[in-house]
Amino acid sequence: MNLYSNIKKIANEIFYSFPMQLLVNHVKKNQILLVVWVVLFGIVTQNIGSSMGVPYLFLDPEYLNKVDYWGFMIMGASVAIFLASFHITTYILDSSRFPFLGSVKNPFLKFCINNSILPVIFLQIYVTFIIKFQLTNGFQHRFEIFIEVLCFLSSLSIMLILIFLYFNKTNKDAVKAFTEDVNNHLKRYPVTRVNVLNKINTDKRNKYRVDSYLNLDLTISKTPVFKIYDKQALLKVFDQNHLNAVIFEIFVIVIILLLGLFRDNTLFQIPAGASAILFMSMFMMLTGAFSYWLRGWAISAVILALFVFNLLVKHNIINSEYQAYGIDYHKTPVDFSLEKLNEINSSKNLLDDIKSTTEILENWKDKFKDTSKPKIIFVCASGGGQRAAVWTMRTLQHLDEQLQGKLMQHTILMTGASGGILGAAYYRELCLQKAMGKNVNTYDKKYFDNIAKDVLNPIIFSLVVNDMFFRFQKFSDGKYEYLKDRGYAFEQKLNENTEQMMDKPLSAYRLPEYEAKIPMLICSPTVINDGRKLFISPQNISYLTNASLFTQRKLNQKIKGIEFTRMFARHDAENLRYLSALRMSATFPYVTPNVTLPSYPAMEIMDAGLTDNYGIRDAIQFLYVFREWIYANTGGVVIVSIRDSKKEDQVEHPKELSFFHKLLTPIGSLYNTWDYLMDYNNDNLLEYCEAWYKGELEVINFEYIPKPKYWQKLIEKNIDPKEVEETTRKERASLSWHLTTREKESLSRTIEESNNQIALEKLQKLLK
Repeated sequence: MNLYSNIKKIANEIFYSFPMQLLVNHVKKNQILLVVWVVLFGIVTQNIGSSMGVPYLFLDPEYLNKVDYWGFMIMGASVAIFLASFHITTYILDSSRFPFLGSVKNPFLKFCINNSILPVIFLQIYVTFIIKFQLTNGFQHRFEIFIEVLCFLSSLSIMLILIFLYFNKTNKDAVKAFTEDVNNHLKRYPVTRVNVLNKINTDKRNKYRVDSYLNLDLTISKTPVFKIYDKQALLKVFDQNHLNAVIFEIFVIVIILLLGLFRDNTLFQIPAGASAILFMSMFMMLTGAFSYWLRGWAISAVILALFVFNLLVKHNIINSEYQAYGIDYHKTPVDFSLEKLNEINSSKNLLDDIKSTTEILENWKDKFKDTSKPKIIFVCASGGGQRAAVWTMRTLQHLDEQLQGKLMQHTILMTGASGGILGAAYYRELCLQKAMGKNVNTYDKKYFDNIAKDVLNPIIFSLVVNDMFFRFQKFSDGKYEYLKDRGYAFEQKLNENTEQMMDKPLSAYRLPEYEAKIPMLICSPTVINDGRKLFISPQNISYLTNASLFTQRKLNQKIKGIEFTRMFARHDAENLRYLSALRMSATFPYVTPNVTLPSYPAMEIMDAGLTDNYGIRDAIQFLYVFREWIYANTGGVVIVSIRDSKKEDQVEHPKELSFFHKLLTPIGSLYNTWDYLMDYNNDNLLEYCEAWYKGELEVINFEYIPKPKYWQKLIEKNIDPKEVEETTRKERASLSWHLTTREKESLSRTIEESNNQIALEKLQKLLK
């Protein structure tokens, strides 16, 4: 019985301590703030967003293209602001529920000490996962990791000390020194006085039992007995600390906005994880402000604010459109209608375009003086963010080097989506620079490193400091003026990473493509309005939108796509910045925003992978149009498919699903099998191709199927195949615009795997 009594007594002492009662209060009253914590815990423990690489932004912060102590120092400062925001917000919302705070010295600091259960647990878990991740993925020495963690904790501590010094100074002897002044101040503002008094009266009825609390030196003290409620003192404490909190919030927001003014400077492009934490901090502070001042009206006020914001966007009072650079948005929008589509898809345009592209084919053939019928190659690169861009670049470099330049010599067309087309465009530009006499070694590893550099930091930073508020900064491309946004940030960072090589208008590629110095490359993003493709090319290619006007009328076919240059001819389409063309093909939801083009109704553009993530469809359409010339003048067609995923994979074993999983299964299954559906459609097209193309047709796949660095050792040790399979799955690079050191290394070495080397041998034999 004594043992039971002792256990019960200890349990009561713990439960009725101030830290535990604050935690109980959060569960009961602050669910929205807890959701933020749950998301943050889920991210750093790699349980949320792993496939998209979100945890890596926090565990492997890259700054100035390096992961070192600077990135971790910035992360430390950002986390400190987040923790301070949590303490300030909860103090404003909940301190009046614990009236004993009105009679203790330094109430805010003591509140924070006792409110640190979640922050302390988070920091312990975060630091643990940083160390674990850097040991297994960062390829760093233990001493380097120690310095990085030390810098993180030091930066966090210094920032917290500065913040709490501010609050300690402003709250010093507050009750005695400011009671009268605050009372007079509140009398002048009756609405504020009524709001604070109402909150005090409400919290008196809902106050918690607290028997003990932690002091600043972490010793335990009994809470003072409160017999008389000093309303005036409480008014002073709550109003004064709320004022301090407002000053701090304004200071943080002003600093963030000021940083936004310098966002083009790489020094201010902080790690994406730090930007995300700053966003969470702002969300937490605004949530607290809404809840405190509006109380029961908070949700209604948020809904009203969203409704008003929607109206402002609808009537273009707030500009929500994201533009493609280089074209003229000031002219009257072009008519986006069936009549206009029929006009630009005329029979004359079709015949003219077939004739001009046939001339390109003839110029391509002239490169093979010693061969009457060379193989013709189509390179199709799949989408998949930076992972696909880096994999495509690595594959093209390796294949072209092993084939002694024959890959690009034989290639007539490059197609694809998202990151794949971006990597292909960069390698093609290197080949063009070399053809123009520049001193460029296209196989140099530095170009692989360039395309693998972080692109995400400036995008997320721009989202937090600019796009979430009002975009007002502008820039000029020499002819037209545009608003700066995260699309601009994406292009500028990509331009910087690729040494400004592709910073040119679309028209700059017309002559090199026509002379067959480089392959044709077609960007084909998706028009959200009706699902058609938007074909962006310096050449006129209406034959891709409609292979035959006769079959269109006879079979009642839809127009399959829209030619960008003809559709927007009046808007200076040929001056389109080439980086904007690539961005439209690589529009990643919410990261790189959908582009709006100057038409009526406005044409909205999304990632090319939405309709065909592999580029096979466009290549087959091109082959169909020029099938007779290709059959008569070449020794066969080779489609080099560069995939960032495995084409054939094992069927997943069924798992025990919860009710919510079963509820979401129909939608989730459709999303997960989207690539499979595209593969089935493309395989059908290739089968049909066998029927109408008389020549030889080969498809060679180069697949990113990564294996662990020590794969052979795993096999030799007879480790459970399931463990090996799980290790392989974790080895795969994430779908993101940021890659870790391990992911870059994985993308670099996978071309050496047996499946890709067998494919290379097959390609070598075909070209002989």
